[in-house]
Amino acid sequence: MNVLAALAAPGTTPATPLIWWAAPWTWKSEHLLTFLRLTLPPGDGTRRVVVLDNASHHGSRVIRDAQPDLKKQGIELWYLPPYAPELNDIERRFRDAKHQALPVRTYATVRRLTAAIHTGFRTLQNQILSEHSSMRTA
Repeated sequence: MNVLAALAAPGTTPATPLIWWAAPWTWKSEHLLTFLRLTLPPGDGTRRVVVLDNASHHGSRVIRDAQPDLKKQGIELWYLPPYAPELNDIERRFRDAKHQALPVRTYATVRRLTAAIHTGFRTLQNQILSEHSSMRTA
């Protein structure tokens, strides 16, 4: 099972600060483009910066060729330097999902694993919403 996710920057006010897709296949560049276009649709002209690590499908020719069109939609892709997961907050959230929100490591079916992933990410989303709200009141 693989998960694509987008995490809103602290201090922003999206309705959902964490968006994810889970699927029982390996993500390809086309999946990433679809994810970006559907989860970050053009809106009020707000610039959206997407920070990507160096996964092979993040820097493929398909993604490079799509960047001018993404930029027209207000989506800019920024790449982390190699081996710098500490600079990408989503890495911490994935670690939390893996070790805290999904403490059970074995599931009898793909359906149960998928349900557990969605439950775990909803739990993380609620934690993020709580963190964001405490930032606004502080």
